[in-house]
Order: sequence, then C-alpha cells, then structure tokens
Amino acid sequence: MATVYLLDSLLFFTQFYLLYDFFEAKTINALSTGWAYVAQGAGLAGFILLYRTKDRISSKRSFQVALFAAEVPVMLMSIFVKNGAVLVCMFVILNIIVGLHTGFTFTLATVHAPISHAGLCFGLAYTIGAFGTWMISLISGGFLTSNSIIFVDCALILLISVLILKYKDAATETVVESCVDDGVKVNVDAVKGKITLLRDHAKIKKIIILMCIIIAIMAPISSIGSNNDIYVAYAKQLDLLAQRCFYSVGLIAAGLIFDKNRIAGGICTIVSLIYPIVLKMIYQESGMVLMVVGLSYVILGFFAVYRAASFMTLAYESNRMELAPLGLAIARIFEAISVLILIEIGMGELTSVIVISILMIPLVVLFCFLIKELFKPEIKVEAETVRELSPDERKATFATHYGLTRREEEIVSFLSEGLSNSEIADNLQLSDSTIRFHVSNILKKTGMKDRNEVGRAYRM
Repeated sequence: MATVYLLDSLLFFTQFYLLYDFFEAKTINALSTGWAYVAQGAGLAGFILLYRTKDRISSKRSFQVALFAAEVPVMLMSIFVKNGAVLVCMFVILNIIVGLHTGFTFTLATVHAPISHAGLCFGLAYTIGAFGTWMISLISGGFLTSNSIIFVDCALILLISVLILKYKDAATETVVESCVDDGVKVNVDAVKGKITLLRDHAKIKKIIILMCIIIAIMAPISSIGSNNDIYVAYAKQLDLLAQRCFYSVGLIAAGLIFDKNRIAGGICTIVSLIYPIVLKMIYQESGMVLMVVGLSYVILGFFAVYRAASFMTLAYESNRMELAPLGLAIARIFEAISVLILIEIGMGELTSVIVISILMIPLVVLFCFLIKELFKPEIKVEAETVRELSPDERKATFATHYGLTRREEEIVSFLSEGLSNSEIADNLQLSDSTIRFHVSNILKKTGMKDRNEVGRAYRM
C-alpha cells in the first residue's frame, strides 16, 4: 500500500506542476481537488462493479499489473506532449487508473493484513507514501517534472508488480471462518470478540447504507473545513515538512485509536470535523499559527483513516471484499462535488460554520444508529438453529435451488470436500477437461465466484 501511495503521489504532483504551464491557479485547483477526485471516485466505483460482476478479472494480479503498466504511456504523454488539453486528458485517465488499482489494493490488504490492524496499516502506508514523495522532491528543484522522474516511476511500478505477484488473488481467499456448533451456524470474528450471523444480509445491508450516508456527510464537512479562508491563509505559513509531520501524527494516531476501539475512532472523527468552528475562535492569536494549522493537519488524518478502515473491516466481517474501497469511493465523489461548488460560488467564514453545524446534526444522529447496529453492550448471538441435513438431502436441496444436473450434483459434493479437478476426475472416471467444463457450468448457474465459495455454500 505504501509503495502504491508513493507512486500515485509522484505521478499526481508531476502532472499538477505541469498544469501551471497552461492554466491559472483557480482552474488548477478545480482540476486537482475537484475533477481528479471525480475520476478517482469513478475508478473506485468501476473496480467495485467489476469485482461484483467480473471478479475473475478485477481481482487478478495480472490485471492489476497491467493497470500499473498502463500508467507509463500516460506519464510519458504528460511530460513530452506539450499541450494543455492532452495534459488534462492524461490527468483524468491517470486518476481513473489510480481509482481502479486503489480498489484492488484495499481488497488485497483486507484479505492478507490482520484486520485488527486495518487502521494502522492504512495510516502507516499513507504516511510512508507522503514522506517518500517529499524526500524524492528534495533531490532537485524541478525533478518531479523532469525526464528523470520517469525512471523513478518505472522502478516503483516494477517493485509494485513484484510485490503484488507475491500474493494470491483476493477472490480465491477464504476470509472468514464459519463453524457449526450444536446445529447453530455462526461467523466467529476472533479479532473483535463478537459472534454474528455470516448470512445476516438484512443487517449487513442496513449497516452499509448507514455507513455510506455517514461518509457522504463527512466528506463535504471535511472539504468545507479544509478550504476555509483562514485555514488556507495560515497553511501557507507552515513548512511542507511540518505539514507532513503533523498529518502523519494524525494518520497514525487515528489508526491506533480505530484499531483499539472502533466506536472511539468514529467519535474522534466526528469531533475532528468540528475543528473549523474552533479555528474561527482561536486564529486571531498570531503566536498560535503553528499550533492552529498543525492541529488542522493532525485532525485531517482521522477522516482519512475512518473512511478507509471502517469499510475494510466491514468487508472482512461480511466476507464481501468489494466493500473495502466503497468508503473512499463515496468520499472522493462528495469531496469533489463540495470543492467544485466552493470554487464556483465561494463560502465565507460564517457561512461555512453554519453549513458545518447543520450537517453535524444528521451526522451525529446517523452515527448513533450505526453504533446501535454495530456494537451491542453485551456479546449477543443471533443465529438460526437448523437441523443438519443428510448428505442426500443437502445435495438435492442445493441442486434444486440452482438447477444443477445429476452429474453436477456429484461434482459439487466433491468440491465441498476440497478435491481438485484431477481427484474428482479419478473418482468419477472422467477426464480433467470434462470436470473443468462441469465446474465452469456450476459457477455460471450458481453465480458464485469460485469453487471454494460453492463448497462453502454447499456445506451450509
């Protein structure tokens, strides 16, 4: 994740500085914090859609490596084609690609990294990427827009490709473990110490809707606050290294708090969004500039961690990996809308405080509902007691539901035992190609992404 953030940051700043050769500051601001976020949001949404419908493509490491390779011609055209329209097109295309592979990075981290450290994992990765960009930019004044940056970017793309290829495809991983105890089917989250229904789709859907609305409200509050006239004026007085130091403190602190207690992480995020109101009251003291602006960078880290880690955790607990990047996708789109509106119409200090105060009301109410759904005061088991079906009953029920043939019924029973195609072929005295054909048909009929999911569904 850190290497990906470093590459994305370098590419972004290369194009950002090149924009000054063709456009004025207002246009550049709209492109870099408005339309760039729209493109990233579109890329993230595209990954989620691909994962839900064509996960055998989107979750493949080879597909993602190809996306990173596609950034090379985009980068070359940005640097060597001296044309404003071409540069804007490359800027948008690059951010769409960034959204696509960021979605993959989130799912890969959710599968392979300990979910108990999701917040710290994201915070550290973002911190390393930000500091790495700053250190590389120190090499020379115009290094990020020179031909030399091409070699650095290509080296990072090669490193990322090697790192990605070290891991298994996210779609083939078994993320959560299910168990059957005394006829009760439950999903055990050992990390959080909770027991929840694995297939409680109604509850999962309600939580997803609440979290999506909460992030959609948080995003404009954050954008309005960080674009406050006072904040922008004082931010220019803070050294670039100091900005990154303060932001890193916020990212790591937010990650640690979220991993320790998700309720506390959410509350800290909501409280951090009130900072623009506090800023209005304390900014007059000139001797407090460093503290005022530095603290503003610290609190920015809380929303960044919350929107990422909360959905990564939800994806893990619901075993729906496509949810991992959803929070960032929503945040990017609503941040972009907010920034574009602010650039177009502007917003005074008093107006911004009033808007933030109004938005805080539904945010707090919805967050309370979310806490009620996510966190109960006591560990509670809500599971449906079921009679264990005989092997023949299970086979018949599963086959009837999905319209499987008799031969496909037999193969599904072998899949549930974890047998490979060659092992199934030996048992049924058929060729490997015939088994592959039947397995492909089973996946199409059930709509499941792989043989492991078919086996799990059959055992349930």
